[in-house]
Amino acid sequence: MHLTNEMIIEKSVEFSPLPVDYSVVHYRDCWVCALQTIFDTAAQFGLFYGLIVLGYVIAKVSGRGKVINKHLTFILIYLLIPLLFIYTLLTASPDTLLDIPLIVALVLLVLLLGPAFMYIRLWKRDIDDSTKGVFYLCVTFNNALFIPLPLVLMFIGSAGIPIIIIFSLTQMILLATLGSFMGAIYGSKTSQLSRIAKDALTFPPFIAAIIALVLFTAQVRLTGDLASVFSFAGPLTTYLALISVGVSIGVRFSLIDIRAALEVVGIRQLLVPLITIPIIILSGLSHVTTSIIILEALMPPAVLTVVYATSFELDAEKAATIVTVGTLFLLPIIPFVSILLG
Repeated sequence: MHLTNEMIIEKSVEFSPLPVDYSVVHYRDCWVCALQTIFDTAAQFGLFYGLIVLGYVIAKVSGRGKVINKHLTFILIYLLIPLLFIYTLLTASPDTLLDIPLIVALVLLVLLLGPAFMYIRLWKRDIDDSTKGVFYLCVTFNNALFIPLPLVLMFIGSAGIPIIIIFSLTQMILLATLGSFMGAIYGSKTSQLSRIAKDALTFPPFIAAIIALVLFTAQVRLTGDLASVFSFAGPLTTYLALISVGVSIGVRFSLIDIRAALEVVGIRQLLVPLITIPIIILSGLSHVTTSIIILEALMPPAVLTVVYATSFELDAEKAATIVTVGTLFLLPIIPFVSILLG
């Protein structure tokens, strides 16, 4: 029979002639729990930074960062993230997605406030269209998957993934429409508009999320061995996504025109969160949902903005600089995420 601390104390009282100071025992147990929590949190952050550093070292030492990142991205985008999305929704509670309209409204606020401020910032400024297009793309679309997904899996678990899915779905629809519109207006290529929109809407995680939502609505659920097999997508996604972030920094590391990059990052990662966080907190959503939307609001520009910039012949190098600076700006504040995520 397994004896708890309380049972051991009671037994010791029965056979000990001396009185037991329960307050001392309780105080000791509290300290043990506190130290264990600190240790666990430190281990999680050590894993987070360690995998990113590992990816960066692999990119620099191997000299094949682009090839490695291409394979990692393929595994994540075409296999692990779609499986994770399907597993999460088909094992979720029926009440999980009741707040979709309010969540989507907050997501749109987080995404569209950036370009609104950028429009004011660029008003009557003499900047070439290639740079304007990059600024608008990077200030609008943030990293909704590769950084927030492993953080949520580490500190909340699969219960937080439906919010990631809703945020990502909303952003991908906006990227296929507004993002393509931005690229067409400011870029030198307009003939590829339909192809770019098609690529965004056929993005594998997007398709997986749509399929999962349909099956979820039809009350299809994953159980038994099949659910166990799909559950491995969570930890694998966490590790590979963080390594991919490190490899991406190693491949795209560029600090050319850092002043312009800080201008975009200041709006995307400082001004937008500063305005939206009070609104998100007062929205009345649950703690988990509120925390994840705030986390998403803090994210740097998405790597996809570099792909879009290249496709529309915008200043892709400047886009890479903005993504790099934004990611590096985020990393030091990651330790505070544990407080945010409870």
